Amino acid sequence: MKLVVFDVDGTLVRAHSWQFLHEALGTWSKGKRYFELFFTGRITYDEWAQLDALLWRGLPLGQVKRIIKTIPYTYGAKETISTLKEKGFRVFLLSAGLSLVAERINEEVGVDGYLANDLIVKDGFLTGEVKVNVSFYNKDEALSRVLLKWNLKMKNCISVGDDPTLIPLFKKVGLSIAFNPVDEDIARHANAVVKSKDLRHIL
Repeated sequence: MKLVVFDVDGTLVRAHSWQFLHEALGTWSKGKRYFELFFTGRITYDEWAQLDALLWRGLPLGQVKRIIKTIPYTYGAKETISTLKEKGFRVFLLSAGLSLVAERINEEVGVDGYLANDLIVKDGFLTGEVKVNVSFYNKDEALSRVLLKWNLKMKNCISVGDDPTLIPLFKKVGLSIAFNPVDEDIARHANAVVKSKDLRHIL
């Protein structure tokens, strides 16, 4: 095992970045409607992300970053990443949430890379567009592309997360850890299940 791949929302931080931003900006009433449209199969993930991003068109990036910085870490998250790095593991963040959260974690803790969804910015303001790099269903494909640059295979990876976006990864990696899984289906697909408020218990 050489690489630990972390989900971000609900695993490294105690919030879901899209919803957290909606609630802070007062757009959750529409955001919740788009959430329901996606989960009832009426729109695609890309359409969902685009509708969400449109609600924030014209907002200053600085304001959004200040909100993102208030998202609380899961207890022990920083120490877990630091310990893994000290033991010689690479740490990669793979999230269907916002890249601004992964960027913040990288700045504050330091990781070997991250991939998430980018809100497009021009001249310091959100354009209302989004680049979807990680969807609800393609984390395995997204990670495969990342592994090529490190000459690693899925069997060299440990995957840690809590939600259904991890299932495609859990089926392929060398070790899968469901951390406080949101339902039994995720737990069934994991090699190990850790239920704790402290992320260090995965160690």
